[in-house]
Amino acid sequence: MINRSIRHAACAAALIVLGAAAVGAEKIKEGSFGVKAGKGTGPLLTRAQLRDCMALQERRQAEAGESTKLRADMEREKAELLRDGEALKEQLAALDRTSQEAVDQYNERATARDKRIDAFEGRASDFNKRVEAAQVLNAQFAANCENRRFDEADEIAIRKGK
Repeated sequence: MINRSIRHAACAAALIVLGAAAVGAEKIKEGSFGVKAGKGTGPLLTRAQLRDCMALQERRQAEAGESTKLRADMEREKAELLRDGEALKEQLAALDRTSQEAVDQYNERATARDKRIDAFEGRASDFNKRVEAAQVLNAQFAANCENRRFDEADEIAIRKGK
C-alpha cells in the first residue's frame, strides 16, 4: 500500500513536472516587421519596442499617404503653370504693342503667374522637407524595427490597449 502511494505520488509529481515543462515549451507565435517570406532575425522585440515600432509604422504609412496626395496636387499645379506659360508666350507673340491697355493686361497676367510660381516654389520646398523627414522615419524604422521578430501575443495586447 505504501509502495502504491509512493508510486501515485511519484506519477503525480512527474505529471506536474511534465505539465510545467510543456507549458514552458510552448512555442511563441512570432511575427516580424518588413519580412515577406521567411523569418525575422535578432532577439524578440520587447513590448515597449514593439509599441514604438507599431507607432512608427503608422506614422510612416500616414506620411506616405499624405505625401502621395501632395505630390499629385503639386504635379497638377505644375502642369497648370506650364500651360499658363505657353498661353502667355502665345499672347506675347500676338500682342498689340501699340495698345497700352493690351500691354497692361498681359503684364498683369504675367505678374499673377510669377506670384503663383513663387508660391508653388515655397510649397515645393516645404514638400521636399517633408520628404526628408519621411526618409528619417524610414531610416529609424529600418534600423530599429525592420526584419525584427516580435511575440504576436504582445502585438494583440498592444492593439487592445494593454
